[in-house]
Amino acid sequence: MSIRAGNVEEFKELSAIWLDASIDAHHFIDPQYWTSQVGEMEDKYLPLAQNYVIIQDDHTIGGFVSMIDGYLAALFIRVGSQRKGYGKLLLDWVKKQYDQIQLKVYQSNTKAFNFYTKNGFIIQEESVDPETREKEFVMVWTKHK
Repeated sequence: MSIRAGNVEEFKELSAIWLDASIDAHHFIDPQYWTSQVGEMEDKYLPLAQNYVIIQDDHTIGGFVSMIDGYLAALFIRVGSQRKGYGKLLLDWVKKQYDQIQLKVYQSNTKAFNFYTKNGFIIQEESVDPETREKEFVMVWTKHK
């Protein structure tokens, strides 16, 4: 298992991981919403971000994290590869590169919220996602020096 920078040729696969994991994690949002966003993810969001992938022992991508400056834009693990510590490894990877990281997480996504809380993120504010109308938390992690 290793972590490395993702590349453009992998954007289709990363988008597929994102779609499957989004539908799995966000049961409170119509799956059609996520399906409608695949093109944006592949053509807009991934190219804007610094993407890091975790490579499993079988040489396939197990998941990825996407950073835009100090903003954690995406952290998704392949549905069949979850609960193996990949999310924490990717999060720890980006924590080494930034003094502060901000993210948004849906309040109804309690697994993700608990994961980020356990990993040192605190709620900075509450907001509403204008696209889905779902309540979310803006969370922040700060490196202790």
